[in-house]
Amino acid sequence: MIARGRFVRGNRQAAAKQLNAHLKYIEHRKRAEETREDRHIFSKESDSVRRQEAMEDVMEHTSSSVNYHKFVLSPSGDEPVEHWREWTREVMRDLEEQQGKELHWYAVHHGNTDNPHVHVVIAGAGEDPETGRTEAVKLYAQDYQLLRESGREHSEHDYYHLLRETAQELDRQDFVERDHVASSLEHGHLSHESQQEGLGR
Repeated sequence: MIARGRFVRGNRQAAAKQLNAHLKYIEHRKRAEETREDRHIFSKESDSVRRQEAMEDVMEHTSSSVNYHKFVLSPSGDEPVEHWREWTREVMRDLEEQQGKELHWYAVHHGNTDNPHVHVVIAGAGEDPETGRTEAVKLYAQDYQLLRESGREHSEHDYYHLLRETAQELDRQDFVERDHVASSLEHGHLSHESQQEGLGR
């Protein structure tokens, strides 16, 4: 699992223009029309959010230290994800829990690439769920580490490895059985019926 990102701060008007361009970019970049890939912006509550709505919500929740964060979540080949939106929501719930804040985030899934991934934007401020007080959202190395661990935990990683280990064990058993049949044939220990069964494998 790869999780990498950056934050944007400074002039809010300039940041808003950058955010609009970024959201437009991740909605439409290299979109494969033949696959009709769903590039809708989604959030914790909705599967389809208008770009203007997402941009306004993020820019209404900036802080003095950062306007917003943007990052990419990219599972590795042994961390298959079946339901990308739910997977992203689970990962973001873990981040909210670590931050101790309700986060304002929006995401877009890119599936028509060699490495499927999700682009996420988080507003620079969130609310304390107990007091409702607005606080700055800051992401440090430990937060990105949490994203990596959470992404793996919520993927089909364990199931993938279970299937692979099961397949390897079945292959091993099949090899041992074939080896036994060949050895028995060589020494003439099998009946005619067993020989036919063994040779028919």
